[in-house]
Amino acid sequence: MSKISQRRALLMAAIIPAMLLAGCAAGGSGTQAALKGAASPATPTEDMMSPEETDTASPTETDATPTEGGATEARAAVEGFFNALKSGNVDQVAGAFAEDAVVAVNGKATAEGTEAIRTLFQGQINEMKQATHTIEEERALGTENAFVTATSKQGQNNLRELFLLSQDGGEWKISHYMNNQAG
Repeated sequence: MSKISQRRALLMAAIIPAMLLAGCAAGGSGTQAALKGAASPATPTEDMMSPEETDTASPTETDATPTEGGATEARAAVEGFFNALKSGNVDQVAGAFAEDAVVAVNGKATAEGTEAIRTLFQGQINEMKQATHTIEEERALGTENAFVTATSKQGQNNLRELFLLSQDGGEWKISHYMNNQAG
């Protein structure tokens, strides 16, 4: 497993369960509120370790440290994806993703890799051209990872969207994308 794949796996293992739990706990009060709950630090309790008991190792690149610049660049990458959808350019849509990206679109089989992603969007590009998109939140997680949440209206469907992005050759690429119908 490559270093990039390992980082992505750690990112997914940390973010997705928290977001799913927060989304369920939010009970339809909105994606942004659910995600803010997932991103909030834990409330201190008596059974938490004191500063003397904590590991004093230096932070690693997988630690979630918000950085403004990375979040802005990640947001721009997602906006580029939305613009490619609106233009109907499937090659640009597929180009917004990392080579080993994973896409889980509501009601469709999961697509893994560039060719599967291209095929997935090629079958839906006409209906997606008319969609409207609103980016709700963007947050950098260290210097090489970020997430962006958005909502979209596609015909009669309101969708919630989650993008995980990683640095790929000095450029932000979508490594994981999933959407589902808002309740």
